Amino acid sequence: MGAITKIRQVSPYFLATVAVLFIAFMVIQDSSCSTIRDASQSPENVVIADVNGVGITQAEYERRVRITTDRQRQSNPEQEIDDESIRQQVFTQMIDEVLRAEAAKQLGISVTADEIVDVMVRNPPQELQFFKDSTGTFDRELHVRLFTNPDELYNLLINQGAQPEEAQRQRDEWKANLIEIEDYVRTQKLEEALRAAVGAAASVPSPALARENYRTNNSTADIRFVALSADAISDDAVTVSDADIAAYYEKNKAYYIQKPARQLAYTLLRIQPSAKDTARALRRSQKLMELLNQQPTPQKRADIFQSEMRNGGQAMDFTPSSNIDPSVLTILKSLNAGDVFGPLTTAQGIQYVRLDERRSGTTPTVRASHILIEFGTNKDSARAEAQRILGLAKKGDFAQLAQQYSKDPGSAAMGGDLGYFGAGRMVEAFEKAAFAASVNDVVGPIETQFGWHIIKVTDRQTDEFKYATITIKPLTSDATKQGLMRDAAEMEKEITDGVVFDTVAARRNLTVAKTAFFSQQTPVLGKASITEWAYEHALGDVLRKEIPGAGILIATLSEIRTSGTKPLDDVKEDIRRVLVRRKKLDALQQKAEQIAQACSAAGDLAAVSAVDPSLTVSQMLGCKNNGQLTGFGGEHAATNAAFTQPIGTIGQPVRGESGWFILVADARTEAPMAQFDAAMTQELQQQSARSRTSAYYSWFQKLRDNATIVDNRDSRD
Repeated sequence: MGAITKIRQVSPYFLATVAVLFIAFMVIQDSSCSTIRDASQSPENVVIADVNGVGITQAEYERRVRITTDRQRQSNPEQEIDDESIRQQVFTQMIDEVLRAEAAKQLGISVTADEIVDVMVRNPPQELQFFKDSTGTFDRELHVRLFTNPDELYNLLINQGAQPEEAQRQRDEWKANLIEIEDYVRTQKLEEALRAAVGAAASVPSPALARENYRTNNSTADIRFVALSADAISDDAVTVSDADIAAYYEKNKAYYIQKPARQLAYTLLRIQPSAKDTARALRRSQKLMELLNQQPTPQKRADIFQSEMRNGGQAMDFTPSSNIDPSVLTILKSLNAGDVFGPLTTAQGIQYVRLDERRSGTTPTVRASHILIEFGTNKDSARAEAQRILGLAKKGDFAQLAQQYSKDPGSAAMGGDLGYFGAGRMVEAFEKAAFAASVNDVVGPIETQFGWHIIKVTDRQTDEFKYATITIKPLTSDATKQGLMRDAAEMEKEITDGVVFDTVAARRNLTVAKTAFFSQQTPVLGKASITEWAYEHALGDVLRKEIPGAGILIATLSEIRTSGTKPLDDVKEDIRRVLVRRKKLDALQQKAEQIAQACSAAGDLAAVSAVDPSLTVSQMLGCKNNGQLTGFGGEHAATNAAFTQPIGTIGQPVRGESGWFILVADARTEAPMAQFDAAMTQELQQQSARSRTSAYYSWFQKLRDNATIVDNRDSRD
């Protein structure tokens, strides 16, 4: 493989992996490559922000914004660029960089040049092994040459026949990539060191805790139980008074602490096509349809189609079935080469389609539906359930069963349909099963990390289509946009002049909503700039702001909260839910005791049917003392009873979080504690790793919370 080809492969790969991390975590430090970068910046840089006394410059900020924007545009050319979001993302990242760099300095942490060289040159990880020969083997010699002497790339390219200008461009691009790679490596090494330093103090493992975790994870019980769910009682059947809520609030105030918070009332004038805009698109479609229908031959229709391609037309090269809109694919299958069809209503708009050519591709695609059964707390029980549903699916309505049983909500709503997919689009086990099955076969259960799948293959295609489309969709005219902007300006003035927000909105048939209370670190409505506005303005102030891709926001600062205890009104409904559940459990206690007594007297949980025929006995094999019961979660009192009651004895009813439980442990397997000493090292390491991760994130959040940040981006001349 020639060097030109290799270098061209570096850029997109690098952008997709290393550079994204670089943008997210780059740390400001000195180095040889960084010096090259810094020397290229203007000495007249303006400081636009201050983080604990450390400045962020205009030049570096704009450079990062440009890089992020370019990469987003390259990854998805059709997506509208939200400049404001990108700027806020970059700004937040640069703040985090400064905080990390300052913390590292205080802790005496640095990354040496030798550490960077070791990663970049001596022992490059997989993601930095760009250069490979024709067999896919990493070319270490070429890697070392180009990483240690990037200027050598120019000579390699010239020797392969490149023009001097192209060779120079490639060399300069490679040098820029090396700067970013170096920053990425430094960031990763610094991040590792910070995690280790912060985690060290909080990750001293506890042998006693490790022993208990080992016991919990390796002890099992086979149990049967009767559950009296609190959901069986209607909320209306219990009464929670305001006095009850107030008493609970006073007793538990310590748990309802709030930081400074703001709330906005807002409405949105959506920038979307007006009725006139839509009518204009329909008239154009009608005109094109009439023109096509007037043509006497398919060739004439194709000629008219071609002449109209300049207005919203797109020619597609050979495309696998799996990558074509299903509604368009259905039409393409029915056409002969050169045929034109339309109008066709699709999610993209009104489409007219011309089939240019069809061929048999080398990569087959299948269309399949599935029913997903999650593992839950017992993988074997879930598999048994999947087997039962598989039997129903082989002789029943698959779509109906998917809607009823599948835990994949997106596809379940469509009868389990996943559409067409080719190789590499699904997880390996699922893909193998789907491609091995014939059309209309139902197979399974297939195990993946998501659970057990029952799969029905509904179609198989090897065709690829070369075709063209003309898409006609209503476009928001300038007149419509200007009208919305005038309306928004009028609303802003009315509210500012004292007219009630709800009244102003109601006159225009708009609905006013309120945000949840948000902190200064929360991007409200997806925009950090709105949060900043809320914390810089007074109660009742009005904001008018265009949100790209959404519309024009009109908002007012409706409430300001200071630090302290949350008001009762804020938590009233949360408390009500807690008390309603408690009172429902109180109401069930007598029945739970009656059932326990009847079952104990009969020596069998099946006696529950004599008390309440609607209740059944559930079985759970391999239960662990972790609060997870079949159909219930967070029921630690119940699982604890499974390990403390005598074997075979029906115990007293256990009050849980969401119901009462009467259970019997048929068998128990105790953890092999004699083997704990051999497993202790691993248990302690896992415990320590969890503590380190938690400690690092908590520590860094406090860094952010306590930082003094001055943002002058909007106050520059």
